[in-house]
Amino acid sequence: DWWNSTSFANYYRTWNVVVHDWLYYYIYQDFLWFFGKKFRSAAMLSVFAVSAAVHEYILVVCFGYFYPVMFCLFMFFGMIFNFLINDRRQSSIWNVIMWTSLFLGHGIIFCLYSQEWYAHQHCPLKNPTFMDYLKPRSWTCPDRI
Repeated sequence: DWWNSTSFANYYRTWNVVVHDWLYYYIYQDFLWFFGKKFRSAAMLSVFAVSAAVHEYILVVCFGYFYPVMFCLFMFFGMIFNFLINDRRQSSIWNVIMWTSLFLGHGIIFCLYSQEWYAHQHCPLKNPTFMDYLKPRSWTCPDRI
Protein backbone atom coordinates (compact mmCIF):
# COMPACT_ATOMS: atom_id res chain seq x y z
CA ASP A 1 0.00 0.00 0.00
CA TRP A 2 1.91 2.96 -1.42
CA TRP A 3 -0.28 5.50 0.38
CA ASN A 4 1.16 4.40 3.75
CA SER A 5 4.79 4.73 2.68
CA THR A 6 7.10 6.41 5.16
CA SER A 7 9.95 6.67 2.66
CA PHE A 8 10.28 7.73 -0.93
CA ALA A 9 12.17 4.53 -1.72
CA ASN A 10 9.16 2.49 -0.63
CA TYR A 11 6.78 4.84 -2.46
CA TYR A 12 8.74 4.49 -5.72
CA ARG A 13 8.77 0.69 -5.35
CA THR A 14 5.05 0.35 -4.68
CA TRP A 15 3.43 3.16 -6.70
CA ASN A 16 3.69 1.42 -10.06
CA VAL A 17 4.99 -2.10 -9.53
CA VAL A 18 5.16 -2.99 -13.23
CA VAL A 19 7.32 0.03 -14.08
CA HIS A 20 9.44 -0.46 -10.97
CA ASP A 21 10.12 -4.09 -11.84
CA TRP A 22 11.04 -3.19 -15.42
CA LEU A 23 13.41 -0.42 -14.29
CA TYR A 24 14.90 -2.69 -11.62
CA TYR A 25 15.58 -5.67 -13.88
CA TYR A 26 16.46 -3.93 -17.14
CA ILE A 27 18.22 -0.77 -15.98
CA TYR A 28 19.44 -1.22 -12.39
CA GLN A 29 20.44 -4.91 -12.51
CA ASP A 30 21.96 -4.63 -15.98
CA PHE A 31 23.96 -1.58 -14.91
CA LEU A 32 25.31 -3.48 -11.89
CA TRP A 33 26.09 -6.51 -14.06
CA PHE A 34 27.97 -4.37 -16.56
CA PHE A 35 29.88 -2.07 -14.17
CA GLY A 36 30.00 -4.06 -10.93
CA LYS A 37 28.28 -4.06 -7.56
CA LYS A 38 30.27 -1.11 -6.18
CA PHE A 39 28.42 1.33 -8.47
CA ARG A 40 25.00 1.07 -6.80
CA SER A 41 24.55 4.85 -6.59
CA ALA A 42 25.40 5.25 -10.27
CA ALA A 43 22.93 2.49 -11.12
CA MET A 44 20.23 4.27 -9.13
CA LEU A 45 21.12 7.53 -10.89
CA SER A 46 20.70 5.81 -14.25
CA VAL A 47 17.26 4.50 -13.20
CA PHE A 48 16.19 8.02 -12.18
CA ALA A 49 17.57 9.44 -15.44
CA VAL A 50 15.70 6.94 -17.60
CA SER A 51 12.48 7.41 -15.65
CA ALA A 52 12.77 11.21 -15.74
CA ALA A 53 13.50 11.22 -19.48
CA VAL A 54 10.53 8.98 -20.25
CA HIS A 55 8.17 11.05 -18.09
CA GLU A 56 9.42 14.25 -19.74
CA TYR A 57 9.03 12.71 -23.19
CA ILE A 58 5.41 11.81 -22.41
CA LEU A 59 4.71 15.40 -21.39
CA VAL A 60 6.44 16.75 -24.51
CA VAL A 61 4.25 14.56 -26.70
CA CYS A 62 1.08 15.45 -24.81
CA PHE A 63 1.62 19.20 -24.51
CA GLY A 64 3.57 19.79 -27.71
CA TYR A 65 6.39 21.75 -26.07
CA PHE A 66 9.54 21.07 -24.05
CA TYR A 67 9.56 22.42 -20.50
CA PRO A 68 11.78 20.23 -18.29
CA VAL A 69 10.12 20.81 -14.92
CA MET A 70 9.21 17.16 -14.51
CA PHE A 71 12.75 16.10 -15.44
CA CYS A 72 14.29 18.46 -12.89
CA LEU A 73 11.91 17.40 -10.13
CA PHE A 74 12.64 13.73 -10.80
CA MET A 75 16.40 14.10 -11.10
CA PHE A 76 16.99 16.50 -8.23
CA PHE A 77 14.27 16.40 -5.62
CA GLY A 78 13.13 12.83 -6.31
CA MET A 79 16.63 11.48 -6.04
CA ILE A 80 17.55 13.58 -3.00
CA PHE A 81 14.37 12.55 -1.18
CA ASN A 82 15.06 8.93 -2.12
CA PHE A 83 18.36 9.09 -0.24
CA LEU A 84 17.28 11.34 2.65
CA ILE A 85 13.86 9.87 3.43
CA ASN A 86 14.92 6.24 3.20
CA ASP A 87 13.53 2.95 4.51
CA ARG A 88 14.95 3.44 8.02
CA ARG A 89 12.27 6.07 8.65
CA GLN A 90 9.30 4.25 10.16
CA SER A 91 7.38 6.92 12.07
CA SER A 92 4.05 8.06 10.68
CA ILE A 93 5.31 11.67 10.60
CA TRP A 94 7.44 10.64 7.61
CA ASN A 95 4.27 9.62 5.80
CA VAL A 96 2.90 13.13 6.42
CA ILE A 97 6.16 14.67 5.18
CA MET A 98 6.07 12.47 2.10
CA TRP A 99 2.45 13.39 1.27
CA THR A 100 3.18 17.09 1.85
CA SER A 101 6.11 17.01 -0.55
CA LEU A 102 4.03 15.09 -3.12
CA PHE A 103 1.30 17.73 -2.95
CA LEU A 104 3.87 20.54 -3.25
CA GLY A 105 5.49 18.83 -6.23
CA HIS A 106 2.18 18.38 -8.02
CA GLY A 107 1.31 22.02 -7.32
CA ILE A 108 4.63 23.18 -8.78
CA ILE A 109 4.13 21.01 -11.85
CA PHE A 110 0.56 22.22 -12.39
CA CYS A 111 1.43 25.92 -11.98
CA LEU A 112 4.57 25.94 -14.13
CA TYR A 113 3.18 23.84 -16.98
CA SER A 114 0.01 25.98 -17.00
CA GLN A 115 2.10 29.13 -17.16
CA GLU A 116 4.13 27.71 -20.07
CA TRP A 117 0.94 26.64 -21.88
CA TYR A 118 -0.43 30.18 -21.46
CA ALA A 119 2.79 31.64 -22.89
CA HIS A 120 2.58 29.30 -25.88
CA GLN A 121 -1.01 30.39 -26.54
CA HIS A 122 -0.44 34.15 -26.18
CA CYS A 123 3.15 34.62 -27.39
CA PRO A 124 3.57 32.82 -30.72
CA LEU A 125 7.00 32.89 -32.35
CA LYS A 126 7.38 34.32 -35.84
CA ASN A 127 10.49 32.48 -37.10
CA PRO A 128 11.43 29.96 -34.43
CA THR A 129 14.86 28.39 -34.35
CA PHE A 130 15.71 25.08 -32.74
CA MET A 131 16.83 26.84 -29.56
CA ASP A 132 13.45 28.59 -29.34
CA TYR A 133 11.83 25.18 -28.95
CA LEU A 134 14.16 24.33 -26.04
CA LYS A 135 13.95 27.69 -24.27
CA PRO A 136 10.92 28.18 -22.00
CA ARG A 137 8.63 30.74 -23.59
CA SER A 138 7.11 31.80 -20.27
CA TRP A 139 10.42 33.38 -19.27
CA THR A 140 10.41 35.89 -22.15
CA CYS A 141 6.70 36.35 -22.91
CA PRO A 142 5.66 39.96 -22.26
CA ASP A 143 2.07 38.83 -21.51
CA ARG A 144 3.10 36.62 -18.60
CA ILE A 145 0.64 35.82 -15.88
